[in-house]
Amino acid sequence: MTTETPINDLSIYLERMGRSVFDKLFAFDVGADVYVDFGCADGMLVKLVARLFPENTYIGYDKDPRMIEEARREGGADNLSFTHCWDEVRVAIEEARRKKKDFKSCVLLFSVIHEVYSYDRETVLGFWNRIFGQEDHSPIQFDYVVIRDMAVSKTASRPSDPITVARVRQLADKQQLADWEGQWGSISENWSLTHFLLTYHYEENWERELRENYLPVSVEDILHLFPFRYFPSFVSHYSLPFIRRKVREDFGLDFQEPTHLKVVMERREE
Repeated sequence: MTTETPINDLSIYLERMGRSVFDKLFAFDVGADVYVDFGCADGMLVKLVARLFPENTYIGYDKDPRMIEEARREGGADNLSFTHCWDEVRVAIEEARRKKKDFKSCVLLFSVIHEVYSYDRETVLGFWNRIFGQEDHSPIQFDYVVIRDMAVSKTASRPSDPITVARVRQLADKQQLADWEGQWGSISENWSLTHFLLTYHYEENWERELRENYLPVSVEDILHLFPFRYFPSFVSHYSLPFIRRKVREDFGLDFQEPTHLKVVMERREE
């Protein structure tokens, strides 16, 4: 298993995650009764929606006990709980399902997939088996799987625009860019350039950001992973406004490569 590089400044890391909260609210249109925020970190998102939509139940799950401790620190609503134990998630969903005939559950994968792929193949397979309800012991059959993460199309693997490369080389921090190309290859390749423009401004945790692959799996491969019993009811592949604005401010470039993916996968009626 890959060893994680520690987060040097946790407060900045969590603040950065919080910027995307409003871009994630689309997930709560699916009409589920229970939402599981997989990799909830400090729980900012589910704390917000638990108050906005109090008729639903929310479970924040994170394997890191430190994050769960942070999430529990400020308390929460009666319809909200946090845990780092997947068995507790399973029990809570089973209890809720027994109470309602037309019960629906939803798992939220927000900025989770690219982190999972930093581990070994066994961990990746175990993650998808859990999400798809294919575990050997008491699997959870989620009715909806909602994704919001970074991913590019396979078409992103092409030569970069040479004028864009020249502009970035002129204005980027020289040491930072040298570190980047030593890790991920020349920005003359569009995948590396796109990856760099997603990452360069996170200087406070640069050692961690430099080694984290934001784009380990393509949009096409993510969609192809889902079993037939799931179908896409919503797909959006787009450029994040914050990234476009930041690149325009720092390099004078109009960054249009789609780097963020929103997907709602719905389970077919059996």
